Amino acid sequence: MYPESLVNLISINNDVLWGVILIMGHLVSTTLALAIFSSILLKNKKNGLLFLILLIVMGVLTLYRVMSYSIALGLIIGFMYIMLCFVTFISLKKKMTMKKQL
Repeated sequence: MYPESLVNLISINNDVLWGVILIMGHLVSTTLALAIFSSILLKNKKNGLLFLILLIVMGVLTLYRVMSYSIALGLIIGFMYIMLCFVTFISLKKKMTMKKQL
């Protein structure tokens, strides 16, 4: 009915497919969490730092679980964390300097 290659690609046993789904879902959720963090931090620094601590704890636990599943996925997600934190830091720094100038 379907070509054999298509059946293997969509199969539930396809580790590459599940890895891509895991990375994409994690990318979206981490981006949203960092956007919420930056919003909270700009309004109230104390609450923002508490939220950041919560994000760090959740990130470490998630990274530990992913590393036990696959080292390659863990390294990709760890690199993703570093890049997203760097982008968030630059964005917050720019917003805070603009806020001080007003």
